[in-house]
Amino acid sequence: MITAEKQRLRAEVGEFLIGLPPEVRQKESVKIRAALEAWECWDGVRSLCAYAALASEPDVLTPWPEGKIILLPQVVDDRLVIHEVGGLEMLERGAFGVLEPGAGCQQRAPKADIILVPGVAFDRSGARLGRGKGYYDRFLEHFEGVRVGVCFEGQVVDAVPSEPHDKGMDFLVTPRGVMTCGA
Repeated sequence: MITAEKQRLRAEVGEFLIGLPPEVRQKESVKIRAALEAWECWDGVRSLCAYAALASEPDVLTPWPEGKIILLPQVVDDRLVIHEVGGLEMLERGAFGVLEPGAGCQQRAPKADIILVPGVAFDRSGARLGRGKGYYDRFLEHFEGVRVGVCFEGQVVDAVPSEPHDKGMDFLVTPRGVMTCGA
């Protein structure tokens, strides 16, 4: 039953994302970055685990965050491992066509001050709906740090169906700002 609900929600939000013109995605990504930089916690962040955006996701790495250690995930078998990355030029196409850390990037422990997590949908309690492979849920099970879901406004829904293995977010950031989950 929950699986069917998740599939329905993926399809519904997927239609929103397909209909979002690239110029609007870019404009909204700029607002998301501005919201992160205005967040009272941002200046204290030394290490940031982020992601290289797919075409349908908010871009949090343009421009490259200055003064922070940037960690990005790489798909290895059925899990994510993170590597320290010094810039976009160190990324290569990896699994599923996603930009990932290249051979010169050093693997790190699953730990950072914060992790920016993409998703298909989120709700205000922090529940997250991913793409269905469970990579982030398995990774977040062992991750040490604050979890921040990143999305466009149309990806925030009333309720995301959750199962015990689904990992929630501490905060959400949208073009409108950063919100505490559950608040």
